[in-house]
Amino acid sequence: MERLRAWADALQRRHGILGFPYAVVKKYVDDGGGRQAALITYYGFLSIFPLLLVAVAVLSWALVNRPALRTEMVEALVPPALQETVNTALIAMPTSGLPLAIGIIGLLFSATGVVRSAYETLNHVAAVPMRSRFGFVARYARILLMLVIVLTGGLVVAALTVAAGALPDIGQLQRLAAGASSALVVFGVLVTAGRVLVARPVSWRSTWLAAVTGALAVALVLSVGARLLALLVTKSGPVYGSFATVAGIFALLYLVSQTLLYAAETAVVRSSRLWPRALDPSRPTPADIRALSRLATEQERLVAQRITVQFTAPGE
Repeated sequence: MERLRAWADALQRRHGILGFPYAVVKKYVDDGGGRQAALITYYGFLSIFPLLLVAVAVLSWALVNRPALRTEMVEALVPPALQETVNTALIAMPTSGLPLAIGIIGLLFSATGVVRSAYETLNHVAAVPMRSRFGFVARYARILLMLVIVLTGGLVVAALTVAAGALPDIGQLQRLAAGASSALVVFGVLVTAGRVLVARPVSWRSTWLAAVTGALAVALVLSVGARLLALLVTKSGPVYGSFATVAGIFALLYLVSQTLLYAAETAVVRSSRLWPRALDPSRPTPADIRALSRLATEQERLVAQRITVQFTAPGE
């Protein structure tokens, strides 16, 4: 077994096609990626309803004189299982003036959980020291800004989906156009998220590949997720009942969170040259030393605090 591990270690160190994916998985494990994805999924689930309610409220205000277009965009934006609930909650909201503004602001604050979790995750993946992260006011200003960007992106996706429906349905043209436009909008949102939420300069070169991967994953989930969710609910039977909808939404959100997190890990490993990593922990590579040193220095919390990392040879 030792000889086999040594052979596999030497092979993946020599060939980037093997060493790079292993380094991404290794960093994902080092960063507690499963826990980070679970947090994003949890807060994302709790934020779905407030964000949908804000989006529908904005559409109702902006398209008050175009009820047909409003209905089409709501149907494109809100999953069928939640449309009745969203419409019922919207009726109870104030229709104009200061109460409406206060209600929308309150909903935005209640939906900040998912963006705050993404902020913490992105800065953890990028190993930004605690002392260098944004203060309370700047952090929440950026979180609210990102939340507005996400909401705007959702409205744009709904509008493009409705526009794609006007195209001739030749060879799945409508579905391809809707998926491509959604992927393009999500790509812009992800690139913006890296620049807004990460507390250090983020270059275009280091983010475009991760943004493309994440955009394709989200567009795929948006395209097939509704059908998969309907199939899951149909096949759930009397045991799970309506709970299958909740379980299905959690499963789709967790899949998206995992994909986006792996995309972010890939971007950091690529930009910081954190590969190849060692299979044998007693023989660390320079990339191991850099990666583990970044994890340690991330815990610097005071402006004057500095953490140094020292590696010793086995037996010292």
